[in-house]
Amino acid sequence: MTEHVIDLPGLDGQNPLGFLAGLGLLRVLDDHASRKSLARPRLAFAEIPPFVVRLSTHGTLAQIKEIVLADAAEQANSVALRLAYDEGGELCGPDAVDATRDLKPPPPAARRFLMLAGAASRRDADLAAGMISDVVQDNNGASKPTSFHFTAGQQAFLEMIEALRVGVDEAAIDEALVGPWRNTSKLPSLGWDSSVARLYALRASDPSGEKRGSVPASNWLAVHALALFPVMPERGRERPVLRTTNVGLGWKNVAYTWPLWTELADSRVIAAVLRLDSARWTQRERLALGISTVFRSRILRSDQGGYGSFTPPEVVPPKRMRTST
Repeated sequence: MTEHVIDLPGLDGQNPLGFLAGLGLLRVLDDHASRKSLARPRLAFAEIPPFVVRLSTHGTLAQIKEIVLADAAEQANSVALRLAYDEGGELCGPDAVDATRDLKPPPPAARRFLMLAGAASRRDADLAAGMISDVVQDNNGASKPTSFHFTAGQQAFLEMIEALRVGVDEAAIDEALVGPWRNTSKLPSLGWDSSVARLYALRASDPSGEKRGSVPASNWLAVHALALFPVMPERGRERPVLRTTNVGLGWKNVAYTWPLWTELADSRVIAAVLRLDSARWTQRERLALGISTVFRSRILRSDQGGYGSFTPPEVVPPKRMRTST
């Protein structure tokens, strides 16, 4: 297969959903390349707005769409995406009558889930590590999920992801990658699209029953990007707290910060860069790493149970050069 450099105008890196979907697409293509013994795909962003994803990979745009569609079908067997637990807090099949498909099982079930995902495949292990920790609990004693968990109430995170997986088709993939985003699908939205943010944290009513349009393939691809943002327990004042990579410490009114780069890089390089604090870099340090822009969006959550939304992104200016005295 011939290597192609393709711009994907549907994926704008200044939107958290566009950025995450681009990384998720890279992960999907990475897995395909590994199984086919092909060179790793690489990803960058355009230097000027819109900061669209630029992808270097084997195959044409039509072939990329076919890979995404085939991968969605294959992920029906993903251990990381089949997490379910019953009323007693024990792991169960996702089709069980009393199954809960969320990211808040009791710690023993979370620990067992992480072990099963780790034994299944590296892809499952990485994705599971980006979703949940068995070390940190919330105020109800349940396992603490990733900061990208924007759902609550009647919404179940993994149930929504399964609906996206099943519902993704060729037209949805074309909308996600090529655009324009119409946000008219009735399939679930995970709340990561800052362009349609409605600031749920400011609502006086419970938004769980509201239907917001979505770009389903973008949401589906963005799920796979969670593997690049693992959660990590940290020492707190009274008990351990959970940090999600690139997200401030805390749960309400924290910020997500992400860099855009102009040099094509594979997922290993990108994972290393994302583990650094891009907000602390000087202009010289940014240029040395090929970083063109750094964005930040606040994560706001409602008082009714944690429904989340991203605020519109702001540009993070580089730090001033440190001078010796």
